[in-house]
Formats: sequence, structure tokens, C-alpha cells
Amino acid sequence: MKNIDEMDIQIMNLLKMNARISLKELSNDIHLTTPALSARIDKLEKAGFIKGYHADVDLEKLGYKIKAFIQISVLPEDQRKFYDFVQREDNILECDHITGVYSMLLKVVFPSTADLDVFIGRLQEFGRTETQVVFSTILERF
Repeated sequence: MKNIDEMDIQIMNLLKMNARISLKELSNDIHLTTPALSARIDKLEKAGFIKGYHADVDLEKLGYKIKAFIQISVLPEDQRKFYDFVQREDNILECDHITGVYSMLLKVVFPSTADLDVFIGRLQEFGRTETQVVFSTILERF
């Protein structure tokens, strides 16, 4: 984490909690002038520390009642096809290449277990899967 200091970290933490905070309010919170704060935010964006600003959307209210984690073993020769598949699927929130018995971990959301079941059937074209359905989320940080 070179080229950033404690104040940059404080700025990023405050933006993580509320990306819509005004520059004036943020500058008051961290005791910087608005132009100095704006320059720091610009520097953090250009350096890639801040990748974007996002809304925290309630997926359950949008009808996505089922959240699950799916582990899958994808053969190296099928990875490109699998990556293309993952990019096209809106229900996949996250896809990570992992260590262990399985090579990929997917975080997915669906309106119903029936929809999840259909998706798993399509996913099994790429390899063996193991699925854990989430009962509740205790902590979620972004």
C-alpha cells in the first residue's frame, strides 16, 4: 500500500460506508479543505485504490431470496469456456479461482431453489459441484 497514508485510508473507509457523502461533509469529517480532499480522492482513483462508486442494493427486495456458494472443479482446458459462461450470467455475483479440491468458488443469487437447481444443472457441464445455500448473513462488508 505504497503512496497512501492514514488519511487516505480514512477517506476510503468513509466513502465505503457512504459513497454519496458530499465533499463538504467528508472534508469536515477528516479536517481537510475541499480542494485538498478532492485532490486526494482523484489520486486514489487514478492509482486504482478506488475502483468505483456503487449502490448497496437489497437483492431480497428485488426478488433474489436464495443466496448460495457453489464450488466447482473446472479442468484447465475448459477454463476459457467457463470464464465466458460466468461473464454472461447475471445471477453470479462473484467468481474466485481458489485452492483446494475445487478450482472455482461462485457466489450466486436466485429467486427460488428451483432456479438455483436449473443453474446448477447447466453449471455441471464444466465439472463437479458442491453447493451451500445461505440461511442468513451475519456480516457482509464491501
